[in-house]
Parts: sequence; C-alpha cells; structure tokens
Amino acid sequence: MTTTFRQQLILALIAATATIATVGVPAIMGRDNKPSPEPKPSPTLSSTTCDKVIAAKVCVDNLTVQINSDEPKEVTNHDRIPLKAKDTLRLSNLSYCIPSQALVNRVEVKAYLFKNGVESYENSLFTSSNFPINASCHNIGNFQKSWKLEPGQHRVNIPIVKYIGSNRIVDNTFYFILDVGQ
Repeated sequence: MTTTFRQQLILALIAATATIATVGVPAIMGRDNKPSPEPKPSPTLSSTTCDKVIAAKVCVDNLTVQINSDEPKEVTNHDRIPLKAKDTLRLSNLSYCIPSQALVNRVEVKAYLFKNGVESYENSLFTSSNFPINASCHNIGNFQKSWKLEPGQHRVNIPIVKYIGSNRIVDNTFYFILDVGQ
C-alpha cells in the first residue's frame, strides 16, 4: 500500500466513524436524530376509587356534598354520615372517570335517596349537565335540588349509566349511608 492510499483509507475511516457517531449511534440505540415530539398526556385515573375498578368501567371517583350551609365535605364509596333530622343535603360536585379502554357513547348520572332502606325512585336528584364521554375524569356540579332529611337510616345511591350503542349498562356500586337522628 502506498502512503497516499493509506492516508485516504484512514481519512475515509475517520469520516465513516464520525458519521456513525453523529447519525448511527442514536439509530442503533433506538433513537433517531429528529427532535422528539412533545409527550401527549394520556388520560389517567389518578383517583382513590377508580384506580381499583375494572379497566373498561366508567366509575364515580368521588363526591362532594354540602350539609346545611357547612363547608362541602368529600364522600367516598360506602361512607356513613351522621346527621340530624331536618338537615339539608345537597350534592355539590361529582367526579366520574372514563378509562381509555371503555367504549361509551353516552353517560347518565343520577342520585337517589332510599329512605329507611326502601328502594323508591321518587327522591332523585338530577343534573342538567351534558356528560363528557372522552377518556378522562370529569366533574359535574349543578344538581338541581337538595334533600331535607327525616330521622332514620337512609341510603344514597349514585348509579352511573353508560350506553354502548343501544345497550344500557347500569352500575350501582357507589353509595353512602345517612344515619339521621332526632
């Protein structure tokens, strides 16, 4: 080999090494030289209730109630709340979550007061909200009326109704108990 050929070979190897270092190494490591796009936030269920349920299930995450004119209080699933007769209970904020795996084309939420354990659908609270159906957690806060409570043990049931096509699926797992004294 002549000296100029060796020099040309060495220069070619140096150039190839530089090319690999700037372009090839990131590609070898599973990256390319393009700037990565901004990470897209994925809807996650950062909650205490919904992270324990089936992945494709729409669920009530938490509920805030107001008793008389007191400060709003958060209620979790299966809570017991001691009250007095003639107290007023108002639902002030309901948070429900839809995981990305859930197939939903409509959601309804209502609240029912079952006096003394009798399942009567007369004492219901509705909201006029349109319920978002995208995968995420949503807040609803415009329930139209409140309940004036009588003595006894009552159950407040908050079913989530989801529609998949024309199929209606009701989930009654979120409820809390009101122990109303004299």
